[in-house]
Amino acid sequence: MASRSILTTILVTLAIASAVSACGRKGPLELPPASVTSMPGEPKTVTPPVQDKRFILDPLI
Repeated sequence: MASRSILTTILVTLAIASAVSACGRKGPLELPPASVTSMPGEPKTVTPPVQDKRFILDPLI
């Protein structure tokens, strides 16, 4: 019975680890818009925001 308990513990641990590791967005980190500042002598360049790709589960979030 002990081997069944150990196997169950390992399987539950692997399931939790795989569920948690899949969270987040893939890609580089992005600075918040308010923290991006330019020096007083530099010209301001505005780049258009990048459109996010829609995902089938987005309405659930």
